[in-house]
Amino acid sequence: MQEIEVFQVDAFTTDPFFGNPAGVVLDADELAADMRQSIAREMNCSETVFVVHLGDHRYDFRYYTPTIEVDLCGHATIAALHLLREWSEVTGDLQVETNVGRLRMRIEDTGMVWMRQAKPQFRDLEQEDKAQILAALGMTGDEVVQDLPFTMASTGLWQVMVPVVSRSALLALEPHTERVATVSRKLGAACVHLYTLDPVDPQASAHTRDFAPAVGVAEDPHTGTATGALAALLVHRGVLQPGRLVFEQGWSLKRPGRIWAEIDPTDLSAVWVGGEAITVLRGEMRLAK
Repeated sequence: MQEIEVFQVDAFTTDPFFGNPAGVVLDADELAADMRQSIAREMNCSETVFVVHLGDHRYDFRYYTPTIEVDLCGHATIAALHLLREWSEVTGDLQVETNVGRLRMRIEDTGMVWMRQAKPQFRDLEQEDKAQILAALGMTGDEVVQDLPFTMASTGLWQVMVPVVSRSALLALEPHTERVATVSRKLGAACVHLYTLDPVDPQASAHTRDFAPAVGVAEDPHTGTATGALAALLVHRGVLQPGRLVFEQGWSLKRPGRIWAEIDPTDLSAVWVGGEAITVLRGEMRLAK
């Protein structure tokens, strides 16, 4: 009888049942791609990460939604780093292989973990694309902040960034899931990420929501890769100053949490996403009779 140890970790929070849950498999060396997909479907988290130890502080991370493999996932990375510290007592700097390349990561003694993002990239949207995005979201032009960037950004995955006038308008939105999936696929975007500079905590930079039906996730409670891309975009456009920034997400799904981004003032291409996490489930999954 073949079994494997599986974990569920709530990322971007220190409280159980908040933040964003991710599945984690720490010993995935012998798992083929089809088995990883089956495990991710059974875990039924928005993403499950499979970890392979390559050597001293070197790892390979692969990410699966319940339906497909994706190149990168921020909250699942935070979850995996948290478990490496909690179960393997790993701290310090790591090199992690992913489908977007080798990424630097860091585990602090305090429990805070960080992942270096890929170099930021930005891409303008045509007016026709913007109109289709707003229609899919059920938004009108009056609900968009005209002097904030409504564009595409990437620090590893392309995402559509949409500025919303207020937190109340953001939380009231009920997007058309299939239409969001269609326009996302057309643009080559993993998700549509909405933000408002109207956070709950005045110390936070923005309040956000994330819709990723194109990769099988109707709404993601917390999205590290999108946060990195958004932070890079707002700093590059002069909306925010570089340094350590905090972003709120998850209120719409009653899973509030905070995602940290860090951008080096001397090198705006150096983008890190960080946070804390808590393990809420550990068990054995049977893979065969």
